Amino acid sequence: MMKSEKYIGDEYDDFIKPVRMASKLISIWPLEKNHTANALFLNNCYLIWLLFVVSANHRNLRLYSTCVTVTADAIYHADDLDELTECALLCSAFYLSVIRLIIYSLHRKDMLYVVEIMRKDWVTSSYEDRIVLKKKCVYAFRLTKYFTIMVAANVIMFSCVPILETYLLDAKEKVLPFRGYFFINQTVSPVYQCLYVFNVMAGSYGATTISSVTGFNLIAITHGSAKFAVLRRKLELMSSDDPDVKKVVVDCVKCHQDAITFADTLERLINVLVLGQFVISTGLLCFAGFQLTSMLKNKGRLMKYSVFLNAAILEIFMFSFSGNDLMTESDAVGESAYSSGWIGGTFGRSLQIMMLRSMVPSRITAAKFYSMSLQSFTQVLSTSFSYMMVLMATSDE
Repeated sequence: MMKSEKYIGDEYDDFIKPVRMASKLISIWPLEKNHTANALFLNNCYLIWLLFVVSANHRNLRLYSTCVTVTADAIYHADDLDELTECALLCSAFYLSVIRLIIYSLHRKDMLYVVEIMRKDWVTSSYEDRIVLKKKCVYAFRLTKYFTIMVAANVIMFSCVPILETYLLDAKEKVLPFRGYFFINQTVSPVYQCLYVFNVMAGSYGATTISSVTGFNLIAITHGSAKFAVLRRKLELMSSDDPDVKKVVVDCVKCHQDAITFADTLERLINVLVLGQFVISTGLLCFAGFQLTSMLKNKGRLMKYSVFLNAAILEIFMFSFSGNDLMTESDAVGESAYSSGWIGGTFGRSLQIMMLRSMVPSRITAAKFYSMSLQSFTQVLSTSFSYMMVLMATSDE
C-alpha cells in the first residue's frame, strides 16, 4: 500500500513538476510546513524576504525596472501610433507579471493549502476516485505544458527578431526585443548589446511568471471542479439498501464541504488577479491585433505578434474554461443528489440541504464584479475587437 501511494505521489509530482519548477524560479511556490519552527519567526522572516524581493532581488528588480523603461518608451513614442501600441502591448504584459508576483507572494498560506490538498487528494483517494481526478485533470497538465511551450516560443521570437532586423536586414533603428527607453544613447556599442542582454533576461523572467501562474491557476481550478465530480459520482452510486448508507452520507457531506472550502480558497487567492488579467488582456488582444494589421508587410514582426496573439487568447481561454467547469460541476451536485437512491432511506433531509447549497455554485470571480466563464471569454474578445477597430480608424485618419 505504501509503495502504491509512493508511486501515485511520484506520478503527481511528475505532472506538476514544470509548474513547480517555474514557480520556484520566481519565488512564489510555497514552502512546506515546518512544525518544529516558531510560526511567528517564520512569518517575520518571510516579511523580510518579501521586502528584499521588492527592493533588491536582482531577478524581480529586472522586471520592475523593465516596466518603468517600457512605460518611458511608450511616452517617448506618444506621437507614433504604431510604436505606441507596441510599447503599450509589452508594457501591459510586464505590469500583469508584477501583479501576479505581488498577489501570490501575499497569499502564500492559501497557495500552500491548495498545493497540499491537491497532492493529498491524488495520494489518498480510492482507485475509482482517482480515475475521475485523472479524467478531469490530466488535460490541464498537458494544456499547461503546451502553453509553456507557446510562451517560450514568444520569448525566442521577440529575442531573435531585432537581431535579424539589425544585422541581416540593416534596419535603420536598433530596437530592444522587449522595448524600453533608458534615457541614454542606447543604440551605440557596447551599450546596446548590454541592454539587449538585460532586456532578454527581464522578458524571460516575465514570461516565466506568466506561464507558471497561468498554469497553476488552470491546474488548481480544474482540480476544484474534479473534487465536485468525485462527489457527484459518490452521490449517484448511493443507495438506501446499503447497510453503511449513513456513513456514505456523512462522507458525501464532508466531501461537499471540503470541495466548497477548496473553491472558496481559490476564489480568495485568484479573484483580484482575474480582474487584472481580464482588464489588461483586453488591451493585450487589442494592441496585438492592431500590430498584426499594421505590420502585414513586415514578415518578422508579423510572425512575432501572431504567436503572441495566439498565446494571449489561449491564456484567457484557460482561465475562462476552468472557471466555467468549476461552476458547472458544483451546480450539478444537486442533480446528482436527486439522482441517488434516496427512496426508502432516512437521509433525505441531508440531501435536501446539500441540494439547497448547490443552488449557489462555487465560482471564480473578477474581484466579485463578474464570474470567470466562457461567456466572459467571449466578452473579452468582443471588447478587444471593438477597441482594435477604434485604433484602426484612428490610424487611418
